[in-house]
Amino acid sequence: MFKKYVIPVVIAALLTPNFAVLAEDEDLQNQLSDVQNRMAQESEKKAQAEAVIGSVNDRLYTIQQQLEAAQRDYQAVANELKATEEKIVATQAELEKTRARLQVREGVFTKRVRDIYMHGQLSYLDVVLGAKDFSDFSNRLELLRRIIDADITLISDIRKERAVIETAKQELETQRARQAQLRDQAAAKRDEIESRRKEQQAILYQAQNDKAMAEQAYNEYQQSSQAIAEMLRQRAADRAAQAAAAAAQASSGGGGGSDYYQPVSGSGALIWPVNGVVTSPYGYRTHPIFGTTIYHSGIDIGVDYGTPVHAADGGVVVEAGWISGYGYAVIIDHGNGLSTLYGHNQELAVSEGQSVSQGQVIAYAGSTGNSTGPHVHFEVRANGDPVDPSAYL
Repeated sequence: MFKKYVIPVVIAALLTPNFAVLAEDEDLQNQLSDVQNRMAQESEKKAQAEAVIGSVNDRLYTIQQQLEAAQRDYQAVANELKATEEKIVATQAELEKTRARLQVREGVFTKRVRDIYMHGQLSYLDVVLGAKDFSDFSNRLELLRRIIDADITLISDIRKERAVIETAKQELETQRARQAQLRDQAAAKRDEIESRRKEQQAILYQAQNDKAMAEQAYNEYQQSSQAIAEMLRQRAADRAAQAAAAAAQASSGGGGGSDYYQPVSGSGALIWPVNGVVTSPYGYRTHPIFGTTIYHSGIDIGVDYGTPVHAADGGVVVEAGWISGYGYAVIIDHGNGLSTLYGHNQELAVSEGQSVSQGQVIAYAGSTGNSTGPHVHFEVRANGDPVDPSAYL
């Protein structure tokens, strides 16, 4: 009897701890699975974020190309619209002249009809038969011929003038219809341009507020700045090597070679490239959102779109095109290790290798590259490295 009850109790006692262990293992397994799921989700978020970030400047360059294409289309439509409006003015003026001529002819015709009504229809036969002699007969016949010809010409001219007026009216309606169509096209292109600019601004605002994108944009900007410095230093080294080779050749009696480098002729005193307010000075500054310290390699001068940008001094253009971060930029070598950079332009007016004089227009201000509004980013570089422009202006 005792055994009958003891055995189940013992078995239950032995099995109970195993159930607890199994339950604990299952809970840990669930926690591990949850952690792994979260890690996978975070990894996916990170991958998505990296895909979205991409290259800030590559995206800006693509949008800039689309913006320029829309601007070219808009200019073509605007030019055609202007030509159409000029045609309308000319057609309207011609129409008014024709109406004036018709009014004169219709006045003459109305007077003729009124005279006939008041005095009766002229009997051509009575006029001819009433002649006194042959000479009088000839004179009367010639007079009648002239009257008849004048009446026929008057009626014919009136018909022609009316036909011209009708044609001019139809041409005017066609031109006005084209004018309305062109205005719609121009409005659509203006909307597209505005849309592209907003897209451009959205990316930049996102870059400013997204730390990862902001850091990436700044790094790309810094890499471009370093590449420019290396390029300018290499150019100076090449000049020095050419000058040394030319000097050695001259001292050996060989004379100067045709490849001898001709130095650029800058005055050393720089003028302002544009007139405007300095919106961002040279040097280190604190990021307004993240609080990190960043380096600004030049000064930003606030101006409107399309403002002419002038060369700060005479020299040779060593770069003119899209530079990552700087957008459309121009770099001028002034000699003696001094060079200047003009960034974020909407259009360039010079090309690489071109000699420029102080004050010459080299570009037109814009907001290309890493820029949130129209301005000129102006740098002065000594031996390739950025320096404070205020010491040279």
